[in-house]
Amino acid sequence: MDRPHVSGKISQLAAVVTFIGFNFTFFPQFILGVLGMPRRYAAYPPEFQVLNVFSTAGASILVWATCCPSFISPGHSSTARSRATIPAGNRTRVANTIASLTENFIEIPIMDHEAYDYEWLEAQQRKEVASV
Repeated sequence: MDRPHVSGKISQLAAVVTFIGFNFTFFPQFILGVLGMPRRYAAYPPEFQVLNVFSTAGASILVWATCCPSFISPGHSSTARSRATIPAGNRTRVANTIASLTENFIEIPIMDHEAYDYEWLEAQQRKEVASV
């Protein structure tokens, strides 16, 4: 399966814009909370308007930063840039191993001690060292 490719520059731009949008969204909300703005009101007092606008603008930046790579990636995936692909039917050793596992353990573990019994654990480790 050929996955869409997003260039490193676009990814870095999206990360920086996400950081900026996050801070523009939530830092004004923090300041508004410190100043005592009531929550869940339809209309806020005028002294809180500027910071609410900053927070809304930050949320818009954050949405753009999230969606931008999604809109740009289809154009980049169709470029003639060569990428290594796995031929159909060719599976890696890791994929074969993971697909063949049906259990987490070869033998079902038997719990003969408490989960946080460190004295038991130390005794087991001493036995292992002594047997080697």
